[in-house]
Formats: sequence, structure tokens, C-alpha cells
Amino acid sequence: MLLTFALACFILAITPGPDNMFVATQSIAYGARTGWMITLGLLSGCVLHTSLLAFGFVAVIEQWPELITVIKVCGGGYLIYLAWTIVRSSIDSEQGVMQGQTMSWWYRKGVILNASNPKVFLFFISLFPAFLWDETLSKSIQFFVLGGIFIAVSALVFGLIALFAERFSILRHWLAHHPNTFKIIQASIFALLGIYVLWP
Repeated sequence: MLLTFALACFILAITPGPDNMFVATQSIAYGARTGWMITLGLLSGCVLHTSLLAFGFVAVIEQWPELITVIKVCGGGYLIYLAWTIVRSSIDSEQGVMQGQTMSWWYRKGVILNASNPKVFLFFISLFPAFLWDETLSKSIQFFVLGGIFIAVSALVFGLIALFAERFSILRHWLAHHPNTFKIIQASIFALLGIYVLWP
């Protein structure tokens, strides 16, 4: 049962999506360390989703379904706002902001991207209950075990994505010499992530 769940997590992690694509693109631009910090932030968001599921947040959502809409609007709106700030800032100042940020800045971006995406939580709701393996063991404990497996598999896959993406030195060199194009790509990534979160 748990091996099947781990395989499902692996397939999900390697399937192109907003999280792994964000890790890949930022690793190409800024290196594997940046990708790893984003991954750590994304996985921290998974801890939050797992905790909400384990502590009965599902019941709260059933009582007040509007909360999902609030989370979507806040998360998606913030990502689109980031895209807008990139567009309206000067190239030099924006690149300075991106390259000058500490690793904790990228970590926070990963947390926000994952935690503000209710589709991740809805995925957990739909997948995790199907893999509960013991009727006598606390469901909360089982949810945390499943969440731990999901996080471990995702950490491995995303970490490797960041490592291999960093090897695209030719692309990184090209981006460094085409700041206008880089700016458009950067803004587009955040805008598309925001639209993904807001999409019904």
C-alpha cells in the first residue's frame, strides 16, 4: 500500500506542473542552491497541507467552502502582483533584487507558492484517504506518514531537477546577456502561476 502510494507521489512529482517548472526555471537562472531553497519552501507548504488534513480542516472547509475561494484569490493575486512588479521595475533594479536576495527569500517564495495553492490541499484530500492502511491506527498519524512519504519523494525529485537544471549553463549565459527577455520570462512565470492558482 505505502509503496504504491510512493510510486504515485513519484509520478506526480515528475509530471510537469507549476512547482517543478518553477524549480527548474529558477535553477537555470540562479543555480541549484536557489532551486533547493525553493524546493524546501514548497515542501514546507506540503507540511501545512498535511497538518490541515490531519487536524480536520476538511470539516471546516465543508462548513465554510468560501475559505477555498479566499485562499485562491489571495495566493493567485499575490503571484500576479509579483509579475506586475517585475514588469514595471527597471531591468537593473529587478535583476539586483532577484540576484541579491538571500536564500530565505527564495524559501518564502516556495512556501507562498505551495501554501496558497488550494489545489494541492484538494489533491491531498482526494488521494490520502484512499491509502489509509489501518482502521485501528489514528487517521492523523496515518495522514502524517503519507505526508512524510509525499515530501520525501518530492524532495528527491525536485532536488534532482534543480541539480540538472543548473547544468544548462548555455541557457544561463544567454539569459544574462538578454535581460529584457529574462524579465519577460520571469514575469510570465509568476503570472502563469497566479492564473493557475486562480483557475477554477
